[in-house]
Amino acid sequence: MIDSKQIPYLLRLVDDESSEVQEKIFAELALFGPSLKDEIKKLSLPLTSVQSQYINQIYQTNKLDWLKQIWPSWFELKDDYQKLEGALTILSDFLNNYDSTISLKRLLDVLAIQYKTRHRLKDERMLARFLFKEKGLQGDEFDYYSPQNCNLTYVICEKKGIPISLASVYMLVGYRLGLHIEGCHFPGHFLTRINHKGRRVFIDCFSAGQIIQPEDILDLRSDIQDGMEEILEEKINAEVIIRRVLANLVRAYQMLENSEMSELMVGLFQDLDMRVAHKRIPELSPDEIIIDVGPQLEPGLVVQHARLGYRGIIVEVDTRYKTVEKWNDGNKTEYSRRQPWYHVLVHDSDQVTYVAEANLLEDFSNLELKHPLLSYFFDSPQEGLYIRNNNPWPSPDF
Repeated sequence: MIDSKQIPYLLRLVDDESSEVQEKIFAELALFGPSLKDEIKKLSLPLTSVQSQYINQIYQTNKLDWLKQIWPSWFELKDDYQKLEGALTILSDFLNNYDSTISLKRLLDVLAIQYKTRHRLKDERMLARFLFKEKGLQGDEFDYYSPQNCNLTYVICEKKGIPISLASVYMLVGYRLGLHIEGCHFPGHFLTRINHKGRRVFIDCFSAGQIIQPEDILDLRSDIQDGMEEILEEKINAEVIIRRVLANLVRAYQMLENSEMSELMVGLFQDLDMRVAHKRIPELSPDEIIIDVGPQLEPGLVVQHARLGYRGIIVEVDTRYKTVEKWNDGNKTEYSRRQPWYHVLVHDSDQVTYVAEANLLEDFSNLELKHPLLSYFFDSPQEGLYIRNNNPWPSPDF
């Protein structure tokens, strides 16, 4: 590697018209890896706009390699809150600009210190009021699908985010204060769960820290009331939360038509699923391995294929793979059968696909759905929700 003192001389050649010179400069500077921005700061170099764009391009290339190398590190952490913060810190560092000096840990520490100086009582509801009223963190309704809404340094500095990122800030600040705040894997809208005077209540961080009683949630989603109680009680870990964050990033980059970044996030998503599955296998009984985990999605949910991008609606759920053997042999793009599989009506076509859960993301675009069987399997949408009727799904003997 060249000496860092050579960096100023290389940057002066950025405007050179020779492609060979440009390639040589890029290769030399890229050897510094993620440390390039630190070396430039040490030298106190004033950069022109062209030089800044050039360095940013190199830094973005280096960050892809850096992300792949450092990503597995958070799995080794023991405490679940530390895992959550570790993964979100990596994603934040990746999503930040090359010249950013912001530390997520420092931002969370400051919020915890500020709370302690203003409030003597450690209380989950009071912390929610502090973050979402006094500090003004709020839901970003205007640019909801921006990738930066998954960047916690951006969320804290800009005071806006999506439900899961705002909930993560709340949980991690609470962790520093010794408070126990859990995530709630609510369909389509991530919530947090706390214990107040021996009774569980829920905090909607996207809606200014609104306190929600369990009975209100059950009334809100009466269409799936049979399974809602289990969702409200379910204990979720850092891996579940990060899986959902990655799904949001995949969707965000798909909407931006940034295939490189979308595929990168799909890769992290798949890596997470593989590591979780590998970790669980030694702990499972034979029956659990056969039965596997229950479905996380439901009929009537609008989804998007994580890799192929098409939209559709779930019409039927199989707790495990059930279609014919010959079809599976030719379907090399799908995942293991030991997970839920879904029959999906594909938007703007007459097709029905059979898709593994690992390949489906919830779709929040609110765009129109078209399929000739839509009205046969679903009643007219109520408040944007498709309600599955009693028309049976045909037997898989085809």
